[in-house]
Amino acid sequence: MAGLRIVAPGVERPVLLLRALLLVLPCAALALALPEVPHWLVVGLVVAGSVTWASWPDHPAGAVVLVSVAGWWAVHDVLDWRVPVVTVLLLAAHVVATVLSYGPATLALDPHLARLWLGRGLLALVPLPVTYAAARGLDPDLAPAWTWTVAGLLVVALLVATARLTRAEEE
Repeated sequence: MAGLRIVAPGVERPVLLLRALLLVLPCAALALALPEVPHWLVVGLVVAGSVTWASWPDHPAGAVVLVSVAGWWAVHDVLDWRVPVVTVLLLAAHVVATVLSYGPATLALDPHLARLWLGRGLLALVPLPVTYAAARGLDPDLAPAWTWTVAGLLVVALLVATARLTRAEEE
């Protein structure tokens, strides 16, 4: 049994920690649905996809996991405090997978690359409070029609500003 290894030789602890996070974050986002238990097919898809995604961070299973969790929440018309938390968890999983996909598991984590993607992930969250407040606070029956247009334009403006701030610096 001395030759049995779960982790490849040369994998550093930060990489191992990020892979564990990549496994846990989407599952935690789906677990926030409790006490309502999602269908067993969705749970199985998210768990199996998360295991695959943690093993191969650039695998398309990551997209399947993100769409499955987000789709479950969208289909069930839940719009409480859990939705922004789920959004943050899924975005964090995406950022972790992006950082991990820059090389094999034995490649040391580049702190500059991790900081760069952490900053980009935080900037991607800029529209979240405005979007959530608009979705929660505006009653479609009572709000005037122009309110949705203004809220939509504000979200688009925040997305454009975020895109401009996250562009790679020219050397």
